[in-house]
Amino acid sequence: MHIKVKWIALFLLFFACSAAGAVNLGKGLDALDRGDYGVALKEFKTLADGGNARAEYRLGTLYAMGLGVTRNYGEAANWLHKAAVQGNARAQNDLGVLYELGWGVPADPKEASQWFRKAAEEGIGAAQLSLASLYREGRGIPMDRVEAFAWANAATQLGEPRAERLLDSIARKMSPAQINQAQQRATQYTKQYVAPFRKY
Repeated sequence: MHIKVKWIALFLLFFACSAAGAVNLGKGLDALDRGDYGVALKEFKTLADGGNARAEYRLGTLYAMGLGVTRNYGEAANWLHKAAVQGNARAQNDLGVLYELGWGVPADPKEASQWFRKAAEEGIGAAQLSLASLYREGRGIPMDRVEAFAWANAATQLGEPRAERLLDSIARKMSPAQINQAQQRATQYTKQYVAPFRKY
């Protein structure tokens, strides 16, 4: 009986903390929508300091864009990394962009490709497009037109701008056998990395 009471108390404490965090995140998002970046920064920072991945992501984007704070790509990378390791797919994509461009972190296409892959597998179309581009060019990862085609196709299906043009440019350099293999892989990727995330 005594152990059961402890578990109930812990659950209620966790629920109360989660609800308070959601309210503060909501305040930050409302402030962001109003363009009140100073308030948004304060709300996100409080939650981010407590390890809230969504707040860490939002804080990273404020630093990257210079909203409510002086633009600082190093600080952006720090907060995006914290959110990314917790599985925040948008943070994983944005961190990949920073590594690809060398903003706030050393330029590292291999590291960028790893973060893009994580985000791509979570249905982030921009990450799928970036990953396709890296595979097409062989930057940070071995050149692989079949993989490039499959990821560009996934990004196209998620409505990512420029994906169709990239898909066409990849296909023009492929043999019929490669296109056949790529279409099979694209079907697999659609099931895994597009269908579960598609908005109807």
